[in-house]
Amino acid sequence: MASGAWSILISVILCAVSAYAYAGRRNARRRLLPPSPKSDPIIGHLRYMPARNEEVVYKTWGDELNSSIISLQVLGQAVIVLNSMDDAQELLVKRSLIYSDRPQLEMLSNPRLVGWGNGSAVLNYGERWRSQRRLKHEVLHKKASEMLWPVMVKQTRQAMQRVLEDPQNIAAEISRMTGETVLTSAYGYGVSTADDPMMKILKIGMKGFSDAAVPGSFLVNSLPWLQYVPSWFPGAGWKRQVATWRREQEAMMNTPFNWTKEQMARYFAAGTAQPSVLNSLLSKLAAHSPSTHSVEEEEDRIKWATGSLYGAASDTSAAAALVFVLAVLRHPDVQVRAQNEIDTVIGDQRLPEMEDRDQLPYVGRIIKEVLRWRPVVPLGVAHASAQEDLYNGYHVPKGAIVIANI
Repeated sequence: MASGAWSILISVILCAVSAYAYAGRRNARRRLLPPSPKSDPIIGHLRYMPARNEEVVYKTWGDELNSSIISLQVLGQAVIVLNSMDDAQELLVKRSLIYSDRPQLEMLSNPRLVGWGNGSAVLNYGERWRSQRRLKHEVLHKKASEMLWPVMVKQTRQAMQRVLEDPQNIAAEISRMTGETVLTSAYGYGVSTADDPMMKILKIGMKGFSDAAVPGSFLVNSLPWLQYVPSWFPGAGWKRQVATWRREQEAMMNTPFNWTKEQMARYFAAGTAQPSVLNSLLSKLAAHSPSTHSVEEEEDRIKWATGSLYGAASDTSAAAALVFVLAVLRHPDVQVRAQNEIDTVIGDQRLPEMEDRDQLPYVGRIIKEVLRWRPVVPLGVAHASAQEDLYNGYHVPKGAIVIANI
């Protein structure tokens, strides 16, 4: 009985994939898409999609096709890769109203599945997107972010002390430093140990996000109706993984948010709640209710805007810091010159402060060069076209994934 149901499901899936891919190829032939490398029938470029060094592969394909813009097809999904700054500037900046959406992976963003749809990196352009972007800008612009400098300085010095005690553990200490800095800045939560339970909740949640975000790993991304298949159905064991990732997502978004709210309520009279991004946003909400939607809706937006900060900043900051270490190890002459600048400006009686940055131009240029030399996210966050478009004689389909490889 089970094997029969399994055979039927496989047959239905194969037929649906074939029809879906054929329709995508037929529509592509009707309009001129950008040049495309060789592909397979039905599945398109699925076998050729790079698992690593994507930016190098995409640039190579563009050079081979003598085109700065190329197109790919994966099971009927159009992917447009922009290999030049001019193309990216024209589409993603000048035509931002068309290209500000994000690719919607069913597994990741569907509320019936893992449910990350309100995350800032996943949310489509619209009123809620603008609202959450505004919330983050309120607390992260230059002047407002200065209130978080003491947290950054404290975490950095604690991490450097631990590195002095155990130099071989520098990678783990940098990762811990950036994670603790973001957690304390966002929620006012003080991390006391390397295995802090709140840090564990956030790391597990981000691991689930990363696993669910792999585009080619789940058939439900191409066949959304599979979301309705029950977990007990043969071959639907992935639904049990969905339930786990969903619980982890909810824990990541709700646990630190509720902790900060409880701290604010407990220490409201004394005014001694730890300063944080969330504290600032909730305090503003208490003073001025929104005019276009409910307080509950605004709280939810604040929760997602704040929660997105950890995912956006912790791992990327750690990676950038490690690249910096690698760069100065490879170029000891640069390290010596930077140290000389620090010694000249700071001396040997104190440690550098945030206010010293303008007097350390060489160190600042090293940091900028590190970010240029080895960008942490070479392709950035993918965009999606909200409507059909025409660019340089090429058709860009509605819903196409657009990647800037610059």
